[in-house]
Amino acid sequence: HSLPPSSKAPLSGPARRQNRSFDKERKSFAPAPMTSNQASTSSTAAAEVAQQSPQSLRTCYPPIEPYHSSSLKVSDIHTLYYEESGNPNGKPVLFLHGGPGGGCDPSHRQFFDPAAYRIILYDQRGCGRSTPHACLDENTTWHLVADIERLREHLNINKWMIFGGS
Repeated sequence: HSLPPSSKAPLSGPARRQNRSFDKERKSFAPAPMTSNQASTSSTAAAEVAQQSPQSLRTCYPPIEPYHSSSLKVSDIHTLYYEESGNPNGKPVLFLHGGPGGGCDPSHRQFFDPAAYRIILYDQRGCGRSTPHACLDENTTWHLVADIERLREHLNINKWMIFGGS
């Protein structure tokens, strides 16, 4: 198949939905040019953000308490602690804490808008309030990944957003 003689191929599929075109010379997708109205709106929004103080851009949401906390047995050895806060009908987001040996902290709930998100925090195997504490038996990356999937299924969540820090 050959492409049309123009420097850009016609849009189809995901590229059309994302308003992007394929640039033959660079062999990559590139954003479509903005209209003057889009550029003006984008420039105005950027200027408004630039005028905000750096401190105001770092502000988290106010502290909240979980509406549900529990544990989930994931093996003969390990039981995970988890909690939910925010909007029970909101977009599910799972927070992954740093490690090794860390755990979730109440301040981790403050990264998310509680009106918009169903915030799920959990302590990985051997960490925080999960038991047994500091146990390395059956504690590999693949076990941790399987635990995340098991928790998602346990909470009846079809898909969720993952957010992590370390």
